[in-house]
Amino acid sequence: MVLENSLQDFSAGSGLIDMPFLESLYHSVIDETFMDIGRNITLHLPPIVEQDAPTQGQPQSAQYNSYFGRTPAPRTNTRGTGTKITPRDVIYKAQIKVGPMKEGDDTTGMGDLKANQAMITIAIEGLGHVKDAISISIEGRRYTVDETRPIGFSQRRYVMCLLTEINEADTAPGESDG
Repeated sequence: MVLENSLQDFSAGSGLIDMPFLESLYHSVIDETFMDIGRNITLHLPPIVEQDAPTQGQPQSAQYNSYFGRTPAPRTNTRGTGTKITPRDVIYKAQIKVGPMKEGDDTTGMGDLKANQAMITIAIEGLGHVKDAISISIEGRRYTVDETRPIGFSQRRYVMCLLTEINEADTAPGESDG
């Protein structure tokens, strides 16, 4: 392999621009927009499954058998004997854009959004929660995360997330297709 010399010429640069000042200015302006126009979103995380001592001594939950009329009813106090399930949610401030957005209308920097898509921007500290989230609620609608993209000036301090709406009617338990 032969390594060629690059043709870049940075001789016009003088070093007079204060890059740390521009970074702090960008950071403070974006943080101000989060405080002023940011809205709350709820990230639904996987539940915590932990040991539940009061129900460990109970017999297994019974299954209904239509052939034997005197069968005990199934227990409903826990999903599994000896375990307790605790739901987890976390709330973040986010900049939100909900579709539809016409193709080619990229004046807001969000790109093409379909009618069932949304784009949010949150602080980079929430990236772990976004990756773990089962779903995200925005103003009563639930979304799943399709794609994440870290952004920033010289350091990545924010995350843009492309979301797709979950159709609750299709996922409702107990409904048949018929």
